[in-house]
Amino acid sequence: MNLSHVVIVYETEAAARARLVKYGYSPELAAEIGVYLGQATDLPDFFDEITTALNAEGLTVDFIELDNLITRLPNLLPQRETTIIWTITDGIRFYRGSSVSALSRLAGFARYGSPATVQHLCQDKFASLALASSAGIPIAPTKLIHGRTELATLGNWTSVSGPYFVKPNTLGAKIGIFGDSRCTTLDEALDRAQRLWDRYRDRALIQPFISGDDVRISFMDTGKGYKAQLGIEQLAKDPRSETGGDFMTMKDNETLSGARDTQGTKGGFGESREAAFVPKMINLRKATDTRSIKAVHQIESVAERLTRLLGLRDYFSIDVRIDGAGKSVLFEFEICPGVTIYDFQNYLKTTHGLSLGQALGRSLNIAYHDSMNRQEA
Repeated sequence: MNLSHVVIVYETEAAARARLVKYGYSPELAAEIGVYLGQATDLPDFFDEITTALNAEGLTVDFIELDNLITRLPNLLPQRETTIIWTITDGIRFYRGSSVSALSRLAGFARYGSPATVQHLCQDKFASLALASSAGIPIAPTKLIHGRTELATLGNWTSVSGPYFVKPNTLGAKIGIFGDSRCTTLDEALDRAQRLWDRYRDRALIQPFISGDDVRISFMDTGKGYKAQLGIEQLAKDPRSETGGDFMTMKDNETLSGARDTQGTKGGFGESREAAFVPKMINLRKATDTRSIKAVHQIESVAERLTRLLGLRDYFSIDVRIDGAGKSVLFEFEICPGVTIYDFQNYLKTTHGLSLGQALGRSLNIAYHDSMNRQEA
């Protein structure tokens, strides 16, 4: 039996905003959080390209908004043996797309993406880091904070004296990261943690601030070897960012959340704001300096170990930070990276030489034929 039908489920900013307002968030905060779903806002720009590419592979495709999936599901059931479902959002708290992977398994559809257990885990940074640390993957010492109360600690804090960095535990897309998220004392860090709870009702992570560079590891399985398909790209520092390039903030990122943001355009929350800067990615595999070579070697090892540990499949991304010597520490991973935004678009071009539609045509077929492996029993 072969794949013949692809269902692409996407969670929209509008639906997320309405739901968050219903649960007591102000319209302004709901819009701020909803920008995470900018890739879904931009997805319609890719409908034609994806449809054309999948049709060329002999596949039909439906694009369904997340809130409409339940009513559409009965009509899809008769062809579930030849259908694969892909959800373009993750999370179980602010975002709800990870429910689709569990629903797919329940209803007997093949699924594009990692297992449901990993879908639910990835939004919880502390739990993810704890699991990774147990497998010997390098992480930064990390405290989980509720308001100003410490709930749990990872790593060795005996020699940490600041500066510190504070970020939300479950929010992504730099939401909740401000220019003063790097702070001098632990007491200041607890103030920032309290602010995150008051503003978003989200717990905070406190970590030592690591001077260095952010590196995005991207992966989509189109049939080549694992390492050959890893994109390892450093985000270039830009002095026009809010912190002069030391780290990305929400203010920087709110105008960089769209399919066209390599041209300086942006998603919903940043529509009325001038783009901070045009992001640039540096392919570390092509770098010849000692630091970059060391970083690539370590990053390949971290990615491979994390993939085995979690059972990552089909497509994903991993975020690490490298220090001045090229040593890398894991920050987080994403099951549903924004395939329409600048980093993943750049990855597909430089690593695969394919458009999004072309890459999906290959990757979805691979995922479908792998869907009956025994781990899904």
